[in-house]
Amino acid sequence: MTSGSRVRTALLVVIMAAGLTGCADTADTADGAGAPGSVAGEGPARPAAGGEDLVVDALPLEAPVILDPVPEGLLVTEVSYNRLGSGADYDASAGGHEPGRATLYGDPDLVDTLDGPVLLVGRSEGSASLAGPEYDAPGEDVDLGGRTGRVVQEADRTWVVIDGNDYREFVVGRGIGEDELVAAARGADFGSPTATLASDSVPAGLEPLIAGSPEDGPGGGPGELMTIQGNGSYLSVSVVRADPRLSALWGFWTEDSTGTLVRGRAGSVGTLSADAGRPEARGWIWAEDGTVLAVVAGGAGDLGGTVDQVLENLRVGTWAEFEEMDRGLRTRPPTREESVCPPDGGFVSGVEGTTRWAFQLSPNPVAGMNEWITCYGDFTDGGGGGGRGGTIIPPPVGELTVQGFGYGIVGGVAPPGTVRVTVGAADGRVLEAPLSDQGPRPGERVWGTFIPEPGPPPTDALPFTVTAYDAAGAVLDSRAG
Repeated sequence: MTSGSRVRTALLVVIMAAGLTGCADTADTADGAGAPGSVAGEGPARPAAGGEDLVVDALPLEAPVILDPVPEGLLVTEVSYNRLGSGADYDASAGGHEPGRATLYGDPDLVDTLDGPVLLVGRSEGSASLAGPEYDAPGEDVDLGGRTGRVVQEADRTWVVIDGNDYREFVVGRGIGEDELVAAARGADFGSPTATLASDSVPAGLEPLIAGSPEDGPGGGPGELMTIQGNGSYLSVSVVRADPRLSALWGFWTEDSTGTLVRGRAGSVGTLSADAGRPEARGWIWAEDGTVLAVVAGGAGDLGGTVDQVLENLRVGTWAEFEEMDRGLRTRPPTREESVCPPDGGFVSGVEGTTRWAFQLSPNPVAGMNEWITCYGDFTDGGGGGGRGGTIIPPPVGELTVQGFGYGIVGGVAPPGTVRVTVGAADGRVLEAPLSDQGPRPGERVWGTFIPEPGPPPTDALPFTVTAYDAAGAVLDSRAG
């Protein structure tokens, strides 16, 4: 998917207080998925995609959206606002680098475009997971006039995909015949920022109705993004300021051909046809008071009625509230739940200056106590810490394990009886290292800390000294790193 998209998850015309301000309407989380090309008029009427202008870009928010209160059992792990958009130099209102856009084709006479046959042409790139079916999904190769494509049936839609090196160009349709889709793909233009079809390759009865970002699923680009975790699952909330028509393009990605009420508004709810190779996700897409919103839920855990609570608790806030939410996140040590490290083992974390760090050590599930696995990361940007790590050969019981990692993170295992570990940096500073309740062997405890550097980013060869003390203050072991 595009690098700014999605867990992929970005959070559009003045936000009015009557809508997101503590709305009491709850979400109808029924399946909402009808047969491909369902009869027009079924379900609530979502905003039509057609309008005077083909291109609909997101604009800077005039006020942020706040989750208040955060439902019990959930944790906000990322909150960000990208005013400029897909590229660092892009601003829809001021020109600059143009973002990639997909174009949605549909029946211009329908009140709800997504009630009828629809086709989307776009491109997905920039990460290990591309939109659309898996590479090994059953399909048939087709000649697209000098290029080879593949036709794949997935749920309620048919894809024609052209795969390259870390990118995918696609034409995907619902309620449209395979031959028509292949003919459309032969006339697709992926060479400009806005992917389109040649006029003579558009299926009969369809017209280009809207082009917008991102190209490969809801969210991403300019706007606000919140990431929320809980119970082995995640939620992402994306909000942009834009014409409600954009919700039709985003809504196409859900398996919902009839429409579903979300917070009392006609929207799209269903499994997302995106994120190939990732766990199945479900999306809620709707337009409300000048904004277009997407809530995406995924992961292995059971969220139960949590999504309903999140939808109900979204409201328009102030930038002061947004900054307070961001500040609270940046001053909170990372939790084990928001780490991508294994779910077991000794875990420690902390905040040092502006850096949020975490370190974990556990026995290798294959080699057992003959080898330990380390995992560490810098969570400062809310990205999950990366989950980098390696292996350690265990020392004799009673000795300190001392190792330095990237980002200035150091850690290891303290001997039985340890109640305190200090880390002496090369410049004379002495840091107190957090200790886990338990370690890989009885009595041992995992320790870790972050050594801030005044100059360039720290390397793997930082000089430091680690000392473990017992309850009486006696030194149990001391080693240089």
